Amino acid sequence: MKVLVLGGGASGMSSSSRVRRLRPDAEITVIERTKMVSHAPCGIPYFVEGLFNDENLFMTYTPDFFREKRKINVLTNVEVKEVDLSSRIVKANGSKFEFDYLVISLGARPKKVAEGKRVFYVHHPAEAVELRKKLWSLNKVAIVGGGILGVEMAEALVERGVKVMLFHRSGYVLNKMLDEDMGKVITERMAKDVELHLGETFERVEEDGAVVVTDKGKYEVDGTIIAIGVEPNIDLVRGQVKLGRTGAIWTDSHMETNVKGVYAVGDAVETKNIVTGKEFYMPFAPVANKMGYVAGSNIAGKEMEFPGSVGTMITKYKDLFIAKTGILESEAKSIGIKTFSAMIKTKTRARYYPGAKEIYVKLVAEEGTKRILGGQIIGGEEVLGRIDMIAAQVMKGFTVEDMFFTDMGYLPAISEVWDPVIIAVRQLMKD
Repeated sequence: MKVLVLGGGASGMSSSSRVRRLRPDAEITVIERTKMVSHAPCGIPYFVEGLFNDENLFMTYTPDFFREKRKINVLTNVEVKEVDLSSRIVKANGSKFEFDYLVISLGARPKKVAEGKRVFYVHHPAEAVELRKKLWSLNKVAIVGGGILGVEMAEALVERGVKVMLFHRSGYVLNKMLDEDMGKVITERMAKDVELHLGETFERVEEDGAVVVTDKGKYEVDGTIIAIGVEPNIDLVRGQVKLGRTGAIWTDSHMETNVKGVYAVGDAVETKNIVTGKEFYMPFAPVANKMGYVAGSNIAGKEMEFPGSVGTMITKYKDLFIAKTGILESEAKSIGIKTFSAMIKTKTRARYYPGAKEIYVKLVAEEGTKRILGGQIIGGEEVLGRIDMIAAQVMKGFTVEDMFFTDMGYLPAISEVWDPVIIAVRQLMKD
């Protein structure tokens, strides 16, 4: 059995490793265009900030690990030139590769809206390395985009003493992750360190990225980072596999495309939103890894289905961790779902125990069914455990009452007797 994987990122190595575990006899080849496999782009802001310096730490495992320990033929610095699904042949670096099963793991690419010597994109670790080399010459930087990457890069540069101007067309940052009432919390915190230009639309750069032009003016900077999102990298297979309504590759629940024996995983693929039942684009590592695991299982003959995602995500700015799962209240209303919600601010520890921090929780529920549709939390590190709990409950269709009666642990040193999430649920129950 010949298995060919295009792309050695998280989902590609997850699928190939799963096949190897279940089928020791399989002939597995991974083609990766860069020198890195199993890499973690989520670490880019921390590398730029200087929290670690060895670029090899971006990789969970090295190419040699996969070659020697898992007996996977990993080809690095090899670029695929042509994919012919009808003949089941891939051409790369002058060689032809035949396959019985193909895994398309081509990832995503940044949306490119500007070019220039002083314009930077930081989607791949190699781009982060180049940016760090030039940081010495960057005293003032413009960041275009106030999503997760824009916010994280702003923190990284502020920590390095760089003056940051952030341009975002929404009236608050992280608007695809937070409703406005929650978004204002993090926006006000960022405004202490970052020159925010909100409600301002980017138009172009001039002078190789040394000037940013918006609908409200021109701004001189030393460099510009574009962080307005990503799009699926599907040019090699466009016209050969079915695309979904988001523009990413469509697959069934086994991660198989409309072409038999051809699977697609990771950031090139759309998936089902478990809350709405509709397809959406969720280019995040945890989803990509699970997609790869499911695809590898099915290729190896062990049936498994990917159920979709509830859209859980988390980021941070300085001492604030920001998390979201399910759908926003604004999103629900835009698709005709009637909602009710509650937002609360409380403390993370008993009133007499030192070190308590503020935490904000917002819950969104559906009118009538009282099903929990989503949650948003801002606070310290304790945000992670709570958003994970809400994610599991949203995934399983918990109601307001189900959530209220969740039997949570209590210790004065780490929580109040009424957990912040339960306090928010109590507010929902008043409606």
